[in-house]
Amino acid sequence: MHTTTARLAGCAAMAAFMLGAAIAGCGGGGGGGTISAPHNNPSPSPLASPGLLGNMNVTTAGTYPSFTSSPAASDMVVFSCGCTAVGGTGSTDASGNFSIVSPSTPIPTPNPSYTIVPTRNYVVIAEPGTLAGPQAWTIVFAGNDPTHDLTLNSAASPMPGVMGSSDVYTTAAALYIYKNSTFGGNQAIDDWNFNIIERWVLKLAAAPNGAEKTLFADIAAQGGAGASLFPRAPGWNAAQPTAAPVIDADLNTVKNSADAAIPTPCPSGPGSCTGTPTP
Repeated sequence: MHTTTARLAGCAAMAAFMLGAAIAGCGGGGGGGTISAPHNNPSPSPLASPGLLGNMNVTTAGTYPSFTSSPAASDMVVFSCGCTAVGGTGSTDASGNFSIVSPSTPIPTPNPSYTIVPTRNYVVIAEPGTLAGPQAWTIVFAGNDPTHDLTLNSAASPMPGVMGSSDVYTTAAALYIYKNSTFGGNQAIDDWNFNIIERWVLKLAAAPNGAEKTLFADIAAQGGAGASLFPRAPGWNAAQPTAAPVIDADLNTVKNSADAAIPTPCPSGPGSCTGTPTP
């Protein structure tokens, strides 16, 4: 057993078909941009990216602040901006490392490809081929330049361009954003300010409230049981195994808890986030 510590871990309301029928990972949105509002580049072209790197770990036991984790080894990786009912796919290696390439094989098929759009937020999930569990979750920000990429990190502020690791805190935050986002419409993943999510992850690790501690413990219990964490099935797979009501109920309780650090969507949807990462 060991205590999980995360090194680092760090889309939009529209998707468009690219020339050649490639699926764009997101259109305009509020997840990235300069520290001003509205963004000076609200609808960047869906350009191919060399890929996003990260490391995924599943939490399988423990209660706050001590958790047992292990690499999400040789897992399937699914990622999505939430702008449509489509995701991209990849895989982890034996150490839980992933490289999300762009374009990637989409889910569901037969769409030809899924392309990362710079300046967007993406939820990233590692899970076994059975699609049940245990699972690891995080959120990444794709910069215009790979050195600006970010992943959520519970240990310190994210360092751009450096591979980050998921843990129970990034999983909790990513589950919350997923639960409270309307995929294929407003409040997709990119309607949330990445920097605000990151601040909440730091708060979750340092000083969680009772409702958040319960969520962590139930994430660990689900992981130990090899069970899904999805509070509801994603648009890309209606048959996705979902968690018992426990995770969904925990997320509702967290939303209603007295934690002022809990993120809220950008007030006017895509393009209205301020204080966002450098694109």
